[in-house]
Amino acid sequence: MKTCRNTFMNNFFLRLLMVIAFGVSSCQEDLGLSHVRTGEQSAPPTNLTFEEAPGGATISYNLPTHPDLRYVKATYTLENGRTMVGKASLYDNSIKVEGFAQIGDYDVTLVAVSVGEVASAPVSIRIRTGKPSYQIIAESFQSSEHFYSTFGGVNVFYENAAAANLILRTFRFGLNPETNGREWLLLQETYTRALNGTIRVRGQQPQEERYGVVVRDQWGNVSDTIERLLTPQEEYKFEGIRMFTGIQPYSEQNRNGDFVRNNAGQANSADMQIAFFDGVEATPFYNTMRQWWGSGTPIPFQFTMDLGRASQISRIKMWGRNDNQSLYFQATHPKEFELYGSNAPAADGSWDSWTRIGTYEGVRPSGLPFGTNANAEDITYARTGEDFEVDWEHPGGFRYFRIRVNSTWNGIREQVLNNALTVAIAELQLFGVYVN
Repeated sequence: MKTCRNTFMNNFFLRLLMVIAFGVSSCQEDLGLSHVRTGEQSAPPTNLTFEEAPGGATISYNLPTHPDLRYVKATYTLENGRTMVGKASLYDNSIKVEGFAQIGDYDVTLVAVSVGEVASAPVSIRIRTGKPSYQIIAESFQSSEHFYSTFGGVNVFYENAAAANLILRTFRFGLNPETNGREWLLLQETYTRALNGTIRVRGQQPQEERYGVVVRDQWGNVSDTIERLLTPQEEYKFEGIRMFTGIQPYSEQNRNGDFVRNNAGQANSADMQIAFFDGVEATPFYNTMRQWWGSGTPIPFQFTMDLGRASQISRIKMWGRNDNQSLYFQATHPKEFELYGSNAPAADGSWDSWTRIGTYEGVRPSGLPFGTNANAEDITYARTGEDFEVDWEHPGGFRYFRIRVNSTWNGIREQVLNNALTVAIAELQLFGVYVN
């Protein structure tokens, strides 16, 4: 029995050594990138048709039935002379060609590729492309609904139905102090593939200026500069905001009260005031005194601010938790909130003494689902702070403003006090004008 076992083990190790040797030999041969085998040439795709798409087309076809078929390849040339190659697997019967700068007629060559990169005879189709996304979006900025002045600057609202990868650059025509000449000055550059969004340019003077937008796509196609003569409205960042202490604390018995408790035993409005309005967005790491960190937070909850005099808010800028990319747009990050105004808040926090101004919902630029880490676009957006514009219908203004947080990005809209939920706001800024 022992002899058999020894014989078995000797044979096993001999075979193992042979396998290793063969593997090393094979790896050395693979360094030349040679194919394991060369398949037979298949017939080309047949019954080619196309459907226009933004900046390209979708070509449909019938696949050959050859067993060695691996994929279909399309080759075409853009207006700038760049040769493009697209591939579609043997499980698809269509292929997308894109990157064209203009509407036009273009030739595309297709081949069916077998094992070993053996190509079929080529077949061609002449397609007509749709208007490219970068042009569609640029032309939309000629409308005052998409490119317009607002408090403290201008807004650029885009709709990107094809989810194209784009760069949108916003400019103002003005004096360049380095050259002492007037030219287009870059104000903001936005990378996006979101289906829609608003670019908010702030810090502009309340005077008439020429503003422009240029759109560029991932293939280097660039739009003309879309210009508009715009006059931003006057806007100030409110300073000296204080947390209002005249409302009873939140409790299960009085859910209309203000919830001001911060983390680490900081349970008063002064701590909340430091965290919200100290001008520090608490990046790149969490700091208890720099972020408001409400542990055991109920949902919904509210807090009240005193601006000192009657005011009109034009914009709210909010930073969520800012220390870890895995927590952007997650359970700690406020998503939906409401804004209320009052000149005589009731001490018990009852809502009859408040006027609802609006409801606001955060946007995740990438569109990724809850529970997934933020990508580069999400991180840039979150670290810049999210702007919420306030449509104003109360010209008399209010001294006191109340924010009611209805949900975070986990979507839960009802949780009791002292549960496990934590809500974090790194910084809060309010903009607008004093009424008197």
